[in-house]
Amino acid sequence: PDEPDNDRIAVLTFQNNTADPNLDVIGNMAVDWIMHGITQNKVGQVISPQIVEDYTNVLKAAVIPSEENGVLKEYLRPSKVVKGTYYLNNGRLLLQCSVMNGNMNRTLVSFEQVECDAGSPLDCIENVKQRVLGYLGSRGTKIIGIEEKPPNFDAYKLWLESYDLQQIQSPDQLRTINEAIAADSTFFRPKLDRVAYYYNRDEFAIADSLLQVLAAETGTKKEQLNMIQHYEACFKGDNRTAFKTYKEEYNSAPNEIEMNLSMMVLALQFVNMPQAVDSIYAVIPQEDFDLDNCISCEYRDFVQGMANLELGKTGETIEMLKPYAHTAGQEWIKEVLMKAYVLEGDHAAVADLLEHIRLLGRIEYWQLMMLKTGLEYLKTGNKAEAMKYLAGVTTFQEQRGSQLSQSERELQAEIAFYMEEYSRALTLLEALVPDSADPLGMQTFLAMTYLKKGEEEKAQNTMLKVSEMRSKYQFGEVDYNLARFHAFKGDKEVALKYLLQAVAAGKRFTSTTFQNDYLFQPLKASPEFKRVLSFWNEG
Repeated sequence: PDEPDNDRIAVLTFQNNTADPNLDVIGNMAVDWIMHGITQNKVGQVISPQIVEDYTNVLKAAVIPSEENGVLKEYLRPSKVVKGTYYLNNGRLLLQCSVMNGNMNRTLVSFEQVECDAGSPLDCIENVKQRVLGYLGSRGTKIIGIEEKPPNFDAYKLWLESYDLQQIQSPDQLRTINEAIAADSTFFRPKLDRVAYYYNRDEFAIADSLLQVLAAETGTKKEQLNMIQHYEACFKGDNRTAFKTYKEEYNSAPNEIEMNLSMMVLALQFVNMPQAVDSIYAVIPQEDFDLDNCISCEYRDFVQGMANLELGKTGETIEMLKPYAHTAGQEWIKEVLMKAYVLEGDHAAVADLLEHIRLLGRIEYWQLMMLKTGLEYLKTGNKAEAMKYLAGVTTFQEQRGSQLSQSERELQAEIAFYMEEYSRALTLLEALVPDSADPLGMQTFLAMTYLKKGEEEKAQNTMLKVSEMRSKYQFGEVDYNLARFHAFKGDKEVALKYLLQAVAAGKRFTSTTFQNDYLFQPLKASPEFKRVLSFWNEG
């Protein structure tokens, strides 16, 4: 039983407690049904009751104990044993089943008793088979620990499919999640995954509503309550609790790639602990993965690279990420690599990276990277180099003229602002604000531009509109924009007050916020700013 990769599963004869030998056929049907399911779904190698009987008959008594248990434990040595009983009660068939360890001295799981009409025993048998296969198929994975009972096997297979679709961010993921829930209404994990699906797409109202329904129907199982508490903390912007509750989940299965990635993101972006990321990343050797077919692997490298930069490990970041410089995808990684090259002062490598992105034809992404590269140079104090990139994308955009999309025009306005061409920025922003998909950000840029043009009353009125845009699930966005405005104005004390409110409401630490935001560079050395950065990891 202790040998590695032992997938032998013994299915023993179901005990007939009906007192009617004519009903022995029910036990035989149950065994056949379960064995067929194990074989068909490649859950393991089956040891049938007939095999046990054959070995019992031919083995010499001197070699091994001849009783059934002795043959199993000493000779056939399965990893698990399936056994069951059935009986009648007022014309109803009641069937019980359990799975034991290979030594048959410990019950691994005892399934709920199944009841059906005595004339339709297959209804009971199919129900039991589904539970047995669900348990055997998921045993050894994290999923079984969070469930009140093993899932229906058809539901489990659908959940596995949804998990694989998540890896490639397929639009079919939600469909398979819903199908898994429909196949087994007691299956907790796909219901939790459905909450995560909407949460990760910023559809917070839907996700929160689904979570409330899930919380209302959840029992007392600690693991389930812990994950509900995790998402409740996420919706409240309580990043410390979100990190703490997920850490309990992560510790039970640190090698699961999605869980590992989520833990890295929580450590870096929720509580700003870059020093904790490296040990999480190291749990899963990255060389084992095909990075072209693993989006989660790309995100892991992105988070690890950002954490390295936060800790001053610029050279290490370049060494890790430079193989991605000339690939066709991995755009998040290219942003981190660009930051590292700028910090290292390798201007040729920066230019080569941006030119490669342009040649690939990802024009909107190239424009965004040109802006971000300019901002990185501004943060290092190299204004001349910054202007090369900002002016380069401006020239391109002017040539496109009316062909620019709304998002490109908003990018154009931001670039004009950072180039300190405030008259041009003002014209662009006033035209863009009414239709912007980012009203908070665009209004704030407009207010800062009014400020530079000497129109302080207009600036204050614009920021008043920003203050009035508060709504649920913003996670400090309004306060963050107020902080940007006051930092730009030079009101450091007021800016820091709003920054503290923003982080307390759940604003995340990303590649462009807080210490990575160009507008907050004058505040970085202050003790109050450092308090903001450590807000969620104190105590």
